[in-house]
Amino acid sequence: MKLETEKLAAVFDAKTCNFTSIKNLVSGDEYIKQRPQFPLVSILMRDGQTKTELEPDQVCVNEGGDGGLTVRIDGFGGRAIQAVIALSARDDRIVISAQIENNSENDLVEFLLPRISGIVLGSTHTDDTIIYPHHAGERTVNPVKSYGDHGDKDWSSFSRAASKKMDGWFRREINYCGLASMTWMYLYDAENGLYVGSHDGSFPLTGVIAEVSGDETLPWAGFAFRKHTRLTPGNTWQSGGYVLAVSCSDWHYGSEIYREYINKYIARFPVPDFLKDEYALNQCYNFKRNGGIEHTFKDIPDMFHAGMEWGVRHMFIASWNRTGFDSNYPEYYPDMELGTGMEFARGLEYVRENGGFSTLYINARIFEKSSCFRQTLGEKMAIRNLDGTTINETYGPVHFTVNCPSDDLWKNTLIDTAEFAMRAYGCDGIYLDQLASAEPFPCYSEAHSHADIGDFNRGYLDIMKRILCRMETWTDRPYLMTENCGDIYSALAWGSLTWNGGDYDEHYNVFKYTFPEFTQVNMVNPRGWLKDSPEKIAWFYKDMQRAILLGSVLWLGITSRLKPDTPYHAYARQALAFRGKIHPFIKQARYLDDAYILKVSDGCDASCWQLDDGRVMVLAGNHALLDHAGVTLAFPGKVVSAQCRNTRWEDAEIRSQGGKATVPLDGERLFCAIISLEE
Repeated sequence: MKLETEKLAAVFDAKTCNFTSIKNLVSGDEYIKQRPQFPLVSILMRDGQTKTELEPDQVCVNEGGDGGLTVRIDGFGGRAIQAVIALSARDDRIVISAQIENNSENDLVEFLLPRISGIVLGSTHTDDTIIYPHHAGERTVNPVKSYGDHGDKDWSSFSRAASKKMDGWFRREINYCGLASMTWMYLYDAENGLYVGSHDGSFPLTGVIAEVSGDETLPWAGFAFRKHTRLTPGNTWQSGGYVLAVSCSDWHYGSEIYREYINKYIARFPVPDFLKDEYALNQCYNFKRNGGIEHTFKDIPDMFHAGMEWGVRHMFIASWNRTGFDSNYPEYYPDMELGTGMEFARGLEYVRENGGFSTLYINARIFEKSSCFRQTLGEKMAIRNLDGTTINETYGPVHFTVNCPSDDLWKNTLIDTAEFAMRAYGCDGIYLDQLASAEPFPCYSEAHSHADIGDFNRGYLDIMKRILCRMETWTDRPYLMTENCGDIYSALAWGSLTWNGGDYDEHYNVFKYTFPEFTQVNMVNPRGWLKDSPEKIAWFYKDMQRAILLGSVLWLGITSRLKPDTPYHAYARQALAFRGKIHPFIKQARYLDDAYILKVSDGCDASCWQLDDGRVMVLAGNHALLDHAGVTLAFPGKVVSAQCRNTRWEDAEIRSQGGKATVPLDGERLFCAIISLEE
């Protein structure tokens, strides 16, 4: 049976219970070049302490009155489970939704839908590029090779976002919202694009899945979403919408589709006006770590002034709590060896009275297993797996369980902890560590207050909103920060701390372009896990360049890793000064990514911005100081004039002719051009 518009044609086959053809009628390319390996939908049923995956039994496809298709499934794996899947097409999009009725004797706990596979764009898979929403985004060329076991990097060891070998194929699956910052993926080459998105405004816990054959002699890519929700016998589940879109565009088009959907559902908390002027913070994780004391609360004034010498008045304080950083959570009381609670409060009061402000770190997720409160509180707060066990994580030498954010006990504890930190110690904002970074999980605890196993995201949304309401009682300028990016969380925070992790195709441009109004705070400190070496210094320049070209707030270890006796100090101050000079433009500009960029020299990068007055700002970087480097730009109108500055904010020039311009980067790590175009 066929769906067709002027831009696409798709064939759904009852026998395979999936699309066997998705054709881009504009480019003429057939996207599904290998027979689908899986059905469009499968269900995981709870069977005691295990799960069993069930595939469709009898499938019938009928045409609908609106030109769509209705797929009726009678039975999954021999169980009395019925499904009705609605397929419709309009313009360049296929819209999918499902209604599933559970007449079996067991709970259904996961719904894998829609699962498409066999995809190669164009004549070869080698130039297919995937956009994957791990944290602030990734961009990977040839995922068939990269996600398989033949890539340049070992994706199987990529921490929580690893590619895992299945039975004859490879899968990456990360959960939303947190480890996955959004619920869309995109595959594209020079002539074709495929968008795959879950558009569900109820924000259930969702697995975002990219699959590949891993075999370049028989290549294919596939995509799916996994919804974690409990469907008990006798009840019906109605899915949210899913969208497939074909195009001749790159990933920016997918970003625009996703933003169009989610804008209807996310509520943005207004950013206090004073934060709009901030472009750097003084990151102070150097109080108590691993049992060692680097500073005490009496040092706060001196540490604050060290930041003020750089022009940075925002003091971000972690490692202040009992026994120090990454230990004894969630006991957030000032460590006695650092000083008294009042000494801590007086330190923050000094910061405020001298023109600064402070953000306090609390971890929003974990409970130390060696805590004397583990049996009375930690066990009750913990997320429970299907078999009743806890989820265990280790940071440094310390072991933790993961708390359930949709249960009232942990929810109320965390909300009260945040409010108490503001009231007792006088901080201005709260940083919720791990909240938008670490992986979310379903919770099967029968003792918890949540309604569903997949309420993780909804729990944290409630927590953030209630903390902000509590903070508004005590200040007229409340704000939160989160670790890493998550669309529904970043909308409620001033800043999302995006850290410089391993070299795994990070492409922060994806989240930035999708949500240009959200503030990213980028770690630019020298990478701590690298030994002092030319490589470490090179990464420092590269991380700094990325943050500045994205217009991010700079996360600076002024009193730790960027001290005057380090090889990073001088350039950190120079780059900060450059960031300060462009900030008045950043404040009133919209990020356009590579909108006008025609060519960039290898090893360099650039970004484009639209200013309110119609001018264009181009930021460019040559972090490695490569010779004969530059950026070529192409504009829709003639270049009338350009105001240019180099790394030292000295006058510089670009070469222009008509609507083209060249930015020279020889000897310049940073460059800014404000360009006026002919109207």
